[in-house]
Amino acid sequence: MNKMRYIAALAACAAVVSAHAQTLKMEPQVVGVTTYEASTAVNLVVVKPEVKIDLPDPSVFAVNTNGTDRNVISVYPSDARGAFNPEGEYLALGLEKATGRGLGLSKAGSVWREDYKLKVDLKKGKALKAGKQKFTAIDCETEKALKDFVSEADYFNKGTFTGKATGKVGDITLTYAAYEPWSLKGDGKANPLVIWLHGGGEGGLDVSITLLGNEVVSLIRPQIQSHFTTEGGEGGAYVLSVQCPTMWMGTADGGFNHGDYPSVYADVLKSCIDNYVNEHPDVDRNRIYVGGCSNGGYMTMLMLLRHPRFFAAAYPTCEAYMDQYISDVQIKQLAEENIWIVQSYDDTTVDPKTHCIPTFQRLVKAGAKNVWMSMFESVVGIDNPGQKLFGHFSWCYLFNDVVTLSQEQSEGDVKPSNNGGGSVAPQGHANIYEWMNAQVLTAPEMPQQPARGGRR
Repeated sequence: MNKMRYIAALAACAAVVSAHAQTLKMEPQVVGVTTYEASTAVNLVVVKPEVKIDLPDPSVFAVNTNGTDRNVISVYPSDARGAFNPEGEYLALGLEKATGRGLGLSKAGSVWREDYKLKVDLKKGKALKAGKQKFTAIDCETEKALKDFVSEADYFNKGTFTGKATGKVGDITLTYAAYEPWSLKGDGKANPLVIWLHGGGEGGLDVSITLLGNEVVSLIRPQIQSHFTTEGGEGGAYVLSVQCPTMWMGTADGGFNHGDYPSVYADVLKSCIDNYVNEHPDVDRNRIYVGGCSNGGYMTMLMLLRHPRFFAAAYPTCEAYMDQYISDVQIKQLAEENIWIVQSYDDTTVDPKTHCIPTFQRLVKAGAKNVWMSMFESVVGIDNPGQKLFGHFSWCYLFNDVVTLSQEQSEGDVKPSNNGGGSVAPQGHANIYEWMNAQVLTAPEMPQQPARGGRR
């Protein structure tokens, strides 16, 4: 009898413990990704609890993303994509900023990683409530990357364009993303268009890598958009980011060039731009601006050489077009363009002493009036002040909106400066974007024939 009572007592105790140690199951839905100057980071986790819970204090949660413990700073009911919804059956957990701990690009650089561990739990001694129910643990974990993530790339319209290859028979398909703010669409005014061409690590078939890999999305953020004005005086600009399958410096034979051979993408890129402009008649053909970093800076220079006076201004960054492949005739042609070059003097990937510096000096000697160069000493973090970054990452200055000064227009020695990139304010403008916004063509090149191919 005593044995039976003992067993019954144990069962009763187990029931009590079970009642006070229930585990709440949650299904991971999506993560929100923010891109910073040198990394991407998860900043939001959206989960679906098996029951609707009372809104808790953020401090009760223990969240780990890819092996790093994170602080939860906000919790709110949401829809499946993390948008606030007071009646939503999902829960959005906002995380404290943590640069360098995000999804990140794979080693190949053209696809997002497959594995990404995510775990949501409760801190020791904390609990959640759902009516009269009490939960002291959470079952919510995955080791697979949630690829359908939320990011600023969602503000872009995506598409593809197919057109003629350069140097060989056949067509090539490019991927693109276009930001077209509703405040500008349909306003009956002519709007500026800012074009960005990616670096060597962001080619492929997923344009979100182009947008997030190097913080290209900063071009649609209010700080940079505020520097642009439309024909009617409103603020803002269209942004077009184009992605090639490999690298802009690729050649028809599968090789790689620095300006000594034509890019296999030269014709299809120009056709893609023409096609976009033709389909958007509110784009101001007098105010099309083109730029890109490294491999994309090479393509920016190539576009200027192949299509004189089509672009109102160019902003090549750590451009990889070797000066030795630019002829004196081409220098005279480029001297008529409006160009602002950006680079860091300690760049070991694209040596400025064999690329942009001699080109700039030759342009000055050729009489260029509106060609400028910001040469920084090194790349120092803005998001993380004082952190020294890889010297090739000069686009960080561009996207953080701190390119404010140029070197003197001189054939003499360059004097790198981390104070805005130089000592001269081009045309008196406060920064590179205000200068760009002021550049207007009077007789832009018109497409000679309809662009071949089209969007898919």
